[in-house]
Amino acid sequence: MRTVMIVSAGAMFALATALPTTAAPASDNRSSPPVSPAPDGRSQPPVAAAPARESRSSLALSVSVAGAPAKTAFLDCGRGPGGGMALTTSCDMIRRVGGDLSKMAYDIDMICTDEYSPRTVRAIGTWEGRFVWFTKTYDNGCEMTALTGPVFSF
Repeated sequence: MRTVMIVSAGAMFALATALPTTAAPASDNRSSPPVSPAPDGRSQPPVAAAPARESRSSLALSVSVAGAPAKTAFLDCGRGPGGGMALTTSCDMIRRVGGDLSKMAYDIDMICTDEYSPRTVRAIGTWEGRFVWFTKTYDNGCEMTALTGPVFSF
């Protein structure tokens, strides 16, 4: 089942800026942590540091057709398996271009008509801890699909 949310551009910006943009830095302190005494006076072993958080890969995606209100969906590629074939294919496609959506090319041999019905797509969020902001207008839905595949097909 696919969930589509409609949100404003301001809400998308707020969401993207609230997401972490980098993983927590690893400590450069190579010495072992001090051993603190337990309440009864015996020494206790040091507590292992918590592992750094994984970098997030989640994007708010929107598509607007020739001035109509935009449809928006949320793509979270950091959850692991699940979510269906379209989600897996979308995440794999973005992964192949390292999160640079301007490099996507799904089916460059697709034959499209000269119809002009502009589709403006936007993606904002983080990909592997890096901030992503992408916007592009395609001449029609066929051109959009040829270059972005399932990523904006919702």
